[in-house]
Amino acid sequence: MPDEPAQEPRAPKGEPPGSDWAAYYRSTIGREPRPLFTKGVAAVEAAGVGPGQAIEIGFGDGRETLALLEAGWRVLAIDPAPAAAEVLQSQVPAHVASRLEIRSVPAEDAELLPFDLLYAGYSLPFLGADAFDRFWNAARDRLRPGGILVVNFFGPRDSWAGRESMRFIDVDAVRRLVDGLELLALDEEDQDGNSFIGPKHWHVFDVIARRPPGPTG
Repeated sequence: MPDEPAQEPRAPKGEPPGSDWAAYYRSTIGREPRPLFTKGVAAVEAAGVGPGQAIEIGFGDGRETLALLEAGWRVLAIDPAPAAAEVLQSQVPAHVASRLEIRSVPAEDAELLPFDLLYAGYSLPFLGADAFDRFWNAARDRLRPGGILVVNFFGPRDSWAGRESMRFIDVDAVRRLVDGLELLALDEEDQDGNSFIGPKHWHVFDVIARRPPGPTG
């Protein structure tokens, strides 16, 4: 079964609703954390990881970043849209603010801290091939022993496949990306649904992978 309902609206990076990202993000404030995030957090807790350093890529309205902060994590929140930082900052409680760093830069240009948890929901597919490779290599390098990646990718049957500056990969490519890691979950969604800009076919791979514990990883 898909990890997240295909009927849930989603707004793609680089294709804002109207052109007002802030309005879109505010419209989604108060939603529940995405199912992939919830499943990833459960995997982190089961593995006895953290709370330590987390990174969220494409944090949008900030719901998952806020949940991590409330759970005691330090969070580096990265999103290229300045409106995302504006909306997130307006929601951050004072008692967790010191554990949050926000960077309004593309993921591939962000210098990553060593981290224990990476969450990237519906953001990595919007990196072009070169940008994705730069980011992914940096993320693999900075992932601490025992740390966990919670991410998803778009597959070749997604109706957006073929768009410029996006990346679509098959299941074999997904497995190559996490080669050497412990694959905790690989769930595939391949069905019709809706996006913020209208109906589409979703082909998505949800991945949870862990770097083996120990200094040699």
